[in-house]
Amino acid sequence: MAKFPSKEWVDEAVRLTNEDPECVMAGKGWKGDFGAVVEAEPGKLAKAFVVHIVPGDCRIEKARVLADPDDLDEIEPVYLARAPYSVWKQLLKGTLDPVEAVLKRRISMKGDLQPLIERMKYKGIADRVFAKLQTQFIDEP
Repeated sequence: MAKFPSKEWVDEAVRLTNEDPECVMAGKGWKGDFGAVVEAEPGKLAKAFVVHIVPGDCRIEKARVLADPDDLDEIEPVYLARAPYSVWKQLLKGTLDPVEAVLKRRISMKGDLQPLIERMKYKGIADRVFAKLQTQFIDEP
């Protein structure tokens, strides 16, 4: 069981995403990389966790963990999502809707949201991946 957040968790999420039968359709014609920051929270996550994801050829080509959120400033991903650890945890557990989280500004999103909205019909991929991905949260025993 992979701990969230960790490199092992990211690697397993990428593997499961790339294996999903809808992944090819969802990724077709996609442009732009992603940065994600899981912000530290006292008593839950001591240090921010940062990931850079590069999609390509209808799948995730590369996902790497970065040492610091400032590293994303140099990369300048097309999309950047930032939220506290507890918000990411709720998203992964399925207790918080991602669109609602963005609209209520619980997640800070940078980038053109229109292509993301157009791909909401593929939300089932994330639902299936997170259902298969056995996750141990770092703040739970």
